[in-house]
Parts: sequence; C-alpha cells; structure tokens
Amino acid sequence: MAGKRRALTGAVLLDLAVSPLFAWDVFTDALGSELGAGDTALAGVFSVGLVAFMAAVVLGGRVADRVAPRRLAVVAAVGMAAGLLGSAAAGSVATMVLAFGVLVGATSGVGYVTAVRVAGTVATGRGLALGLVVSAYAIGTAALAPVASTLLDGVGRPATFALLAAVLGVLLVVAAVLVPGAAPERRAAAARSGRARRTPVVALWLAFGLGSAPALAAFAQAGQLAGTAASVALAVTLLNVGNFAGRLIAGLLSDRIGRPVALHANAALLVLVCLPLALGADGPVALVALLVLGTQYGALSTLTPAATADVTPPERFGATFGLVFTGWGLAGLLAPVAAAALAPMLGFTGVYVAFLAVGTAAWLAVGAFTVLTRARA
Repeated sequence: MAGKRRALTGAVLLDLAVSPLFAWDVFTDALGSELGAGDTALAGVFSVGLVAFMAAVVLGGRVADRVAPRRLAVVAAVGMAAGLLGSAAAGSVATMVLAFGVLVGATSGVGYVTAVRVAGTVATGRGLALGLVVSAYAIGTAALAPVASTLLDGVGRPATFALLAAVLGVLLVVAAVLVPGAAPERRAAAARSGRARRTPVVALWLAFGLGSAPALAAFAQAGQLAGTAASVALAVTLLNVGNFAGRLIAGLLSDRIGRPVALHANAALLVLVCLPLALGADGPVALVALLVLGTQYGALSTLTPAATADVTPPERFGATFGLVFTGWGLAGLLAPVAAAALAPMLGFTGVYVAFLAVGTAAWLAVGAFTVLTRARA
C-alpha cells in the first residue's frame, strides 16, 4: 500500500508539472509585443505543441510499456526545463516553435502518458487513481495560468519562463524519485490477450473522440454559447470547474458501479446536456449546461483510460491508451474548427443540433464497447 501511495504521489506531481502547454494563451500578449508576432504566427506555436503532445502520447505510451517510469520522468524533467529555458531566451517565433512547441509539447505528452500508465496499472482503485492523476494535469494548467500572468507583469517574459523552468524542473525531479524505478514486466501471453481485445478498443476510441467533441468546441466558443460578452469569463470558469470535478468524481464512482455503467451514464449526460443548447438556451440555463458539459468531458477523460486498462493487459496499456487518445486529438483539432465554420450558417443552436447527433453516436459506441467487452470476457 505504501508503494502504491508513493507511486501515485509521483504520478500526480508528474502530471501537475508537465501542464504548461495548455496555459499558452497567457504568454501570447507578451510574446506578440516582444517578438513582433501576429496572432496567426503565435497560434502556429500552439498548433505545433498540440501535434507534438499527441505524437508523444502515442509513441511515449509504447515506450512506457518497456521503460521504467523513473527514466521517463527524468526525460520529462530535462525536456521541460530545456523547453522553458529556450522559451526564455527565444528571440523569434521560429525559436518558440522549437522550444515551446516541440520541446514543451512533446515533454508534456511523455509526462502525461507516463503518469497515466502508472495510475492505470494499479491493482485496485484504478478509477480513483486515474481520477487523481488526470485531475492534476487540469489543475496544473488552471493554477499555472494566473501565476504566470502575475510573473509576466512583474518580472517580464524571460524571467517568467526561467522561474517556471526551475520550479517545474524541481517538481519533476521529485516525481522521478517517487515513481517506480523498475521497468514493467512483459509476458507473451498477456500480449496475445491484448491483440484479442482490439475490437473493443476501436469502439472506445470512437466513444472518446465523439464524446469529447461537444465540450472541446464549447471551450473554444464559450462566450457565444453563454449568450453575452459579459458571461465569457464565467462560462470558461464553469467549464473548467466542471472538467476538474468530473475527473475526480468519475474515477471513484466508476470503481463502485463499474466502468460500463459509468460510461453509459456519461453518454446519456452528454445527450441530455446538448438538448438545451440545441434548443437555443441562453443566460443562466446555458451557463448551467456548460457546467454540466464540462463535468461530462472531465468524467470521460478519467473513464476512458480506466476502461482501456480494464480490457488491456498492463504490459500493453501504454501503447493501447496512446492509440485511444488519438480519438481525443482528432476531436480537439476538428470540433472547434467545424463549430466555428458552421455557426455563421446554422447558428450555435444548429451546431448543437449536430452535436446532439454526435453525442448519440458516442452513446452507440459505448454500447458497442460494452457488448464487445462482454463477448470477449
């Protein structure tokens, strides 16, 4: 038990410390002024970071099945410190692409998948363990944003990135000490079992991608959904509060009621919450809907790795989750763009009518996952 707590503490710290990527918006005003860069160029830095993050989760998951978590945490510490120090010294957008986009983005992916693998392979309380770890990533970004904003105003961009490199580097070194130092065991029989479970994993990939899409679009268009410009900050806050709460609650709850029931409840909640948005709700009703949508998204972010672990041998969990995670990546790239493109023609009411269909498809994918899992049990 002490070993489990130590490993999970390290995994939580690891995810907490590799979260700067999604705080990118905090840095853009200072970078735009100092580097003379426009919004498009700076958005390109984040786009590169997002691609590097997804690629690192996919490739890092395979590596995490073979390499000790401690070694990968050390890699994350070196990469994060180097990326943030490079961002401090950057004098051009091209340097920011390499330092923040490539290094910070890839390091975030490696750290994230390593932490998720540590939590996803515990013998008991897997849902709670994953809920704690993926919540740490969300709270890390939420805590980092105001701190970085204050530092930027007080000491400037180079010193802010340098301080973040020092603090997060130390946290990652502590995480490396706490996570397991031994490489995961591999058994041929478990590998064959993993190949036999690919079909349920495909259904889970669909459920994760489709089930994440409405919330990912809402994060990008929260102000329009809330109805007034004055509600933008509150709408974003409610989405993030729901996201954090959903991650924590879903893990513990799914350990008690089972992952299939929790996944079905999550899919039903998605369909239910899309209804008022599809009917044109605004004001307080829209704000409540956004809070619930954030909760649904956060819960799915915990339930997906937990369900992956349930149908995958520990020796293949990292690689399998990396593939399932690409469903989220595609949704993150496509859903906000599709919503923004359709809104001028259909309005956001029409967009969420379409997302109502997407949510229904996600529920069907959950049903397929449940049936296929039982058939192969």
